[in-house]
Amino acid sequence: MTNLLEKPIIDENKYMNSMYDRIFKSIVQNPNFRKLLSLIISEVTDFSASFIYENLVFVNTELPIGNKGDRGMITDILAYVDGSIINIEANKFFKLSSIGKNNLYHHKIAYEQYKRGKDVDDTVTLQINFNMIRTFGNKLFEVFSMKSEDGTYRDEENFKRVHINMANPLKKYYTIGKELSKIEKVLVMFQITNKDEVWKLAKGDEDLEAMAKIIDDINKDEEIIGAYYKDEMDEWMKKIDINEAKKDGQIEGHIEGSKEKALEIAQNLLHLGIDIQTICEATGLSDEEINSFKS
Repeated sequence: MTNLLEKPIIDENKYMNSMYDRIFKSIVQNPNFRKLLSLIISEVTDFSASFIYENLVFVNTELPIGNKGDRGMITDILAYVDGSIINIEANKFFKLSSIGKNNLYHHKIAYEQYKRGKDVDDTVTLQINFNMIRTFGNKLFEVFSMKSEDGTYRDEENFKRVHINMANPLKKYYTIGKELSKIEKVLVMFQITNKDEVWKLAKGDEDLEAMAKIIDDINKDEEIIGAYYKDEMDEWMKKIDINEAKKDGQIEGHIEGSKEKALEIAQNLLHLGIDIQTICEATGLSDEEINSFKS
């Protein structure tokens, strides 16, 4: 019988999906991806790609803690360009929770800028969301800012949020006869997992070939592969544990009955090692209620 916790067999012609958090960060912050990142940012700012390339600086990805009760809030990527700050988020899945998390980061970053005395008129607080799931129509870039109802006036014009619809170029890629722009090729390369396809897309373009090389190197990195495999295994094990709890009557589908029953189920799940967020989803209890009896 195969031990599922052993090192996985790696398909040499298959890459991991580059939208997984750790892989995405490794690509975007790699110096050899800098030209492509600058090209993407220039599409949604007033900065030229060459100016961004020369002036972009990555900064600490942990936001300041407001009080000693706060936990560290980790963003995907923060970068400065000439005083403006850019938060880059990778959204492999697009749920209400991820929207809320990203928006909270964006507002907190803007608040920290203002608190430090940055001139609102001279700096941009920009969030760029790389979304695998199509959102907000069919445009590749959807740019949001605070406007009046009729769109005539803008409030806090330099507080902007961008959603990149990565599903659009991927669909275009699989449509025969459709030519992709350079940026579209970058977005497709983040999503496809076939090694030959990645290199075929990159062929003949020095910047895209550099990106393909980064992806290839990451997929040879045992530490990153191990982290990726552990994430997948943790998710699989969580589903198995919840299914076992259902079979044992510890979860009865849609939970009905008293708060006491929900608390009892939550205790059973805690003993199985299920994380609190999953227990909240399964029982309808808040994390405060579950923590109140956590041993």
